[in-house]
Amino acid sequence: MKHTLISLLLCIFSCLTLQAVTIPKEHVFKFERSTNSNYVCYDINLQDGKLCQKTPLNSYWVVDEGTRMSEVTFFERKVAFGIKVISSNENEAKVHMTAYKDLVIRICKHKGKWVGIVNVNGHEMILSKMFAQMKQSIYPRCEYVDVFGTDTSTGEKRRERIMA
Repeated sequence: MKHTLISLLLCIFSCLTLQAVTIPKEHVFKFERSTNSNYVCYDINLQDGKLCQKTPLNSYWVVDEGTRMSEVTFFERKVAFGIKVISSNENEAKVHMTAYKDLVIRICKHKGKWVGIVNVNGHEMILSKMFAQMKQSIYPRCEYVDVFGTDTSTGEKRRERIMA
């Protein structure tokens, strides 16, 4: 009975946090997983037209086949999908995701647009998305992450793999 009540409360709470809204089409990048079609979007956070130094990116879940938004929870930010600021000013920030400190993302303007630039396997690219291939077991774990973007020097589309 206790577990049923907790499950019911969690279901009600998650339904209350979903919002039917227009989801922006422009993102700095998004993070997808093999487990389902839900993904996390990372959008630029500006204050008075300048990059917010404390939180340069806003993040949120896009769920239900892209029709609704939901907050990234405190636990999700702390364990996997959060962004840690390494350094920042009003024009640029260097950040990394909570789950993977080795991939530094430089948030800056490139040709008039806010982008995230990463260096993976010796290739500098404008980040568009990351995709995590998950292995399902008692404790899900990541097998690898594919990083998608556009090469900054050639303009070619790239995919680089980071093994977990």
